[in-house]
Amino acid sequence: MAKQFPWDYHHDLTEDRLVAVARMIVDGRQAAVELFDEEAGDNGWTLGCRAFQFGRARILRAVDEGVYEWLGLVDRSLQLIFTIGEVPVRIYRGEAEEPTDRTMRQSLSELRQLGFSFDEREEGRELPFRFAVERDFDGSVLSVKFVGLRGATALLNWDVPINVQPIVGAVGQPASESVELDAPGVVVRRERESKTGE
Repeated sequence: MAKQFPWDYHHDLTEDRLVAVARMIVDGRQAAVELFDEEAGDNGWTLGCRAFQFGRARILRAVDEGVYEWLGLVDRSLQLIFTIGEVPVRIYRGEAEEPTDRTMRQSLSELRQLGFSFDEREEGRELPFRFAVERDFDGSVLSVKFVGLRGATALLNWDVPINVQPIVGAVGQPASESVELDAPGVVVRRERESKTGE
């Protein structure tokens, strides 16, 4: 039987846990997008750094405060390797199907943790597990996917079911509140009468 869901690879990778972590990542990125100020000097690089750090800070805070008993840390540095249950996970920005060499790279501590998490014969033992954050042109989140990579191939590619709230406003401008509008009136268009009254 082909494995298609994260929990098929490891019982700790449940939907509710993956959604909780994805929500922290998305909230961090959306906060960074809202603070983007091109006039003050922000650019794509500062947005990317801030977005990663805001998500990272939320995960670190959740671990430090014990918000989730299943969330742990392997490496709290800027590399950020955290665990969902026993499984080590990292984050990257980009398409799930197009990981970079940096995304696929595994540290010794991550490999060690995978060795503890999986039996020698289990398929997940060799897979780097990642949250792939796919973004729009302004840096806001379009989707989050949970992937298990074998080389440059996403052997596992699961859409995390999160409701991404779009930011209303222009890039570099504060977001405004959305406004509810009534449904437009729809009528059948009549032919214009000719000048002769026909």
